Parts: sequence; structure tokens; C-alpha cells
Amino acid sequence: MLASKFIELHYEGGPYFTFPLLIMLMVNVVNIAYLTYLIFSKKEVPNKLIEAVKHIGVFAAVWGTLFTMYGLLNAFDAIEGASEEIPMPVIMGGLKVALLTIIYGLVICTISLFAYIILKLGGKKSNI
Repeated sequence: MLASKFIELHYEGGPYFTFPLLIMLMVNVVNIAYLTYLIFSKKEVPNKLIEAVKHIGVFAAVWGTLFTMYGLLNAFDAIEGASEEIPMPVIMGGLKVALLTIIYGLVICTISLFAYIILKLGGKKSNI
């Protein structure tokens, strides 16, 4: 149920915009899992990998914001060029779709920054 809703929202938000966000999420999840393994096995944790978690999360937020603005620009352009009055539910539906990428990016950013804080607190660091 939840997975089908997620997939539906993924395609509704525009696969060209949400697919890179999905890739960023998967890269960060794998990176976080690897760093967690290193911490629990008492090995040195490369600081660059911890920083990568934060940077990918912030990039996801920026990516989502950028394409939300792009979606809003297209929506406003279509509304401006319409020859007849557009019903309010159609406008609100378009705004909802435009906001999906920023929500998706901010969720990834939140997960990444939470993991970044936890990873910074645990494990011995190396300068690698």
C-alpha cells in the first residue's frame, strides 16, 4: 500500500526530476549502512564519507527546490496562456504536483542530516 503510493507520487512528480533524487537516496542509504558497519566493527571511519552524506542530502534539497521552481514556472506559464478560465481544483492539483519534488528532496535531506549527526557522534575518525 505505502510502496504503491510512493511509486505513484514518484511518477506524478515527474520521473526526470524524482529519479535523480531516488538515486541520491539510494547512494546515501548504502553509504550510511557502510559507515554504520565501520562504526560497529570498531574500524576507522573516513571523514570524507561522513561529509558525503551531508553534501548529498543538501544537494537533494537543492535539486528538489530547483525543479519545484521549474514546475511552478511552467504551471504559471500555462495559466497565463490559457484562453479560458481554469477551474481552481485544476490549479491546486498542478501546485500539488509541483511541490512533490521539494518534499522528496527535503525528506532525503532530513534523513541525511540526521544520519550525519549520528555518524559524527560515533566511531573513531580518520582523515581519509
